[in-house]
Amino acid sequence: MPRYSLIIINNSAQFENLSVYQSPPDLGNANAINLAWLAGAGEPGAALSFDWSIPSAPKSNKFTAQPKYWVASGKFEPGEISDPGQMTDAVEVVFPPGIYAMHVTLNPDNTWTVALTG
Repeated sequence: MPRYSLIIINNSAQFENLSVYQSPPDLGNANAINLAWLAGAGEPGAALSFDWSIPSAPKSNKFTAQPKYWVASGKFEPGEISDPGQMTDAVEVVFPPGIYAMHVTLNPDNTWTVALTG
């Protein structure tokens, strides 16, 4: 079971709540929803670490899960239901095959930098 790790650094001058979420998979089924939300408070200069696992799919499945992850900042709280379509400052985090650790930085100008952790 792969264990993913994502470190987010808030290098902006603002206090931001940071969220990691997963896009729904495209299974050809409009009712398939698979969102995993994680949120944490990010003071200026703070580093947040998110870790999670994805169980291996049974061999009988006819698709390979390739989840898409996004990081967003804003004024939301843990436990709050948020609409990803309303978030304008989200950045996609792509985990290349065999890579399970990424690093995301919110820059002073409120842009994002995504890099491999290393």
